[in-house]
Amino acid sequence: MTRSRLQNLLRRLSGYRTSQAAREAVDPRGPVFISYRQSDGSTHAADIAWALRAAGVPVWHDRSDLPPGDTEHRLAEALESGLSGAVLLATPEIKYSKVVRKIELPKLLHLEKNPVFTLSVMSLIEHKKEKLDFDAPDRLLAQPPGTLKRLNQTPARTPSQKAAAAHAHCRRRMQAVKEDVKAAEGVITLDVQTRVAPSAAQGDADLILRLRPSVGGKRLPHRQGLKDLQLFLAGLPQLLQDAGARHARLSGGAHLSAAYALGAALPTTLLGRTEVINTEGRVWVLNGNPPAPDVSNRLLNVKTVSTACAPSGEILVYLDLRSPPSNAAFDELVAANGNLFASAFHVRPIRDDNLNPEDAEAIIGEASQLIRERAAQFQTTTVHLLLRCPWPVAFLLGRTLNTIRAHLYEWDDGPGDSCNSAKQRYVPSLVVSSGTGGSPIEQVSLPKCS
Repeated sequence: MTRSRLQNLLRRLSGYRTSQAAREAVDPRGPVFISYRQSDGSTHAADIAWALRAAGVPVWHDRSDLPPGDTEHRLAEALESGLSGAVLLATPEIKYSKVVRKIELPKLLHLEKNPVFTLSVMSLIEHKKEKLDFDAPDRLLAQPPGTLKRLNQTPARTPSQKAAAAHAHCRRRMQAVKEDVKAAEGVITLDVQTRVAPSAAQGDADLILRLRPSVGGKRLPHRQGLKDLQLFLAGLPQLLQDAGARHARLSGGAHLSAAYALGAALPTTLLGRTEVINTEGRVWVLNGNPPAPDVSNRLLNVKTVSTACAPSGEILVYLDLRSPPSNAAFDELVAANGNLFASAFHVRPIRDDNLNPEDAEAIIGEASQLIRERAAQFQTTTVHLLLRCPWPVAFLLGRTLNTIRAHLYEWDDGPGDSCNSAKQRYVPSLVVSSGTGGSPIEQVSLPKCS
């Protein structure tokens, strides 16, 4: 063999090894692969996928991410596309899955040799009530004893169990992005979306938070999606601490009650500067605690709409910051339930035009103080809060009302509580109270029809 031919062969072999390594590389920011048997695992696999997405971890799930074409070939491509980890869902009928046994599991065990890759087993197989059969995955998938038993195995029966597994994968993700957060001077990035169906390829934010999209194109958030968020938010402060985050930058879009709850999980005492980029690319910024309002240059006007002539009790506040004003659903709520509140207030901008993101700190500071003052006036910490504002305002406001127990509502013009048609109205969505430990979401109050 001539020297030139040898050099060409070496280059080709080198290129082959490089391409193989690239295909097999583990990406610590990549999605988590869900491996399961469809016949008895589809529902649980979908719930695990949504728990991971609600925890900010992107997911590769065949129901949403398998492209057209030969299934085995497409799966092989997905397994070589740069995953961060995988969840193997062990169910009784998984032993019948040739795809899991012959394609997915061998590749996942190969990737698991990389310490960056996280392979976990969630199981529905018990040898007695609430006691997992840790030998079952190896037995059902024809693996040498101990192959899967040595991995972390957790139960997959309840939403809390699925949320705990998602939290573990998110914790590994935070460890992986820690150096990037440090290089960004402590800024962690969150890509948030509660309205749009997700996909495995979703950008490069440190956390990519997705909730189940609204049912049937409705405006209201998905009820189970809010429950997924409730379970995740309890651990979010510690996760950000694990990543070394001191500031945050958010982008995307969200239902206003979900945005407020996310803000309540990240109060001003936890993070410093927070930037929120709206769908138009404009940036809303809050540096720590909002400033006290400038009495000589107020931005908001408060109108008392009704009062039950009670010296104390829960109040209703309608923060109506969009232009032009829209009163119909608020007026309907007051007319139907006004006797439940000690008083109701309508808050509008003094200037009847769209809000300027450059005024974010002034708007948040003034709105926060108005709500606190009205609550103190009626000797309560419980405020029923209707929000009509950009989602960054809802998020930033949630960061500042840590002593307020807020009943959040969502605007809707779709089916009512009994799933019949309804006119424009405000629907209870969440009860949020931060600073009390655990998740700031106390209750998901959205009707089950949602």
